[in-house]
Amino acid sequence: MAKIDQLLQQFRGEIGADFISADVVGMDGLSIAGTASDPAFSSSEASARVAMVMKLAGNVTTKVGMGVVDDNLVTTDRSYMLTRFLGDGSYFLNVAVTRNAILGSVRLMMNEYSPKFWEAIPH
Repeated sequence: MAKIDQLLQQFRGEIGADFISADVVGMDGLSIAGTASDPAFSSSEASARVAMVMKLAGNVTTKVGMGVVDDNLVTTDRSYMLTRFLGDGSYFLNVAVTRNAILGSVRLMMNEYSPKFWEAIPH
C-alpha cells in the first residue's frame, strides 16, 4: 500500500489548497488507502457511502443503455465529490475538493492518476 499512499500524496499536492480528501475504495465500500486535509473528516466513511452511488450509477446506465460510467460528480453547497472507476471497475477513486477547484483540472488529474492507482492495487 506504500505505492498507493505515495500516489495519493502526489495527487493531493497537485490539487493544492482545494484538496479535501482522496481514497482508493473497493466496491465493498472499504477504503484501502486515503488521505484528508482535515484529520476530523472521515474520508473512509464518505467513500463507503459513495460505493452505493457508484453501484447504482453503473446499474442505471447499463439498464437504460447510456454506456459505461466514466465518472460521477456530486455537487454540494461547499464541495465537489468526484468518483471514477479504476481498472476493471472493482475499485474507484473518490476525490473531494472545494467549490473553488477547477473541475476540468481535477478530472484531468484523475485521468492521469487512475491507471497508476490501478497498477498499484494488489490483485
